[in-house]
Amino acid sequence: MRLASRESEAPEINLTPLIDVVLLMLVFFIMTTSFSDREALEVNLPSAQTAERVDPAPLAIVIHADGTVRIDGQTVAGGVSGIATALAAARRERPAQADQVRIRADHRVAHGRVITVMDEARRRGFTRVGIATTGGERTP
Repeated sequence: MRLASRESEAPEINLTPLIDVVLLMLVFFIMTTSFSDREALEVNLPSAQTAERVDPAPLAIVIHADGTVRIDGQTVAGGVSGIATALAAARRERPAQADQVRIRADHRVAHGRVITVMDEARRRGFTRVGIATTGGERTP
């Protein structure tokens, strides 16, 4: 008695483990990527020859070239009173780190606008107010 023979089948490659490994690598790279803290609108900082590198401040104030002020990523409206309100709210949210603020002002912003923001920060109890710059020379 002769049994029916099976025709030889071509070997198949199982792609499931390969897809699993690729997805795990993708998740790993996404989780380990460091994201830089950048503003949505670019700010051209002024340069200073004596600039020192310091740790980022807990609270960031950004003043764009058009005079728009952003405190902790939120655009502030209402002029000086709006800035004062936003700074007071930011200070209440960070009681442990509430003494330090860093101002990132575009190099084309009027000096008076930066001083106004610095004054409001000091009035709200921020004792360590710094201005971010870049090292090296900048051409006007």
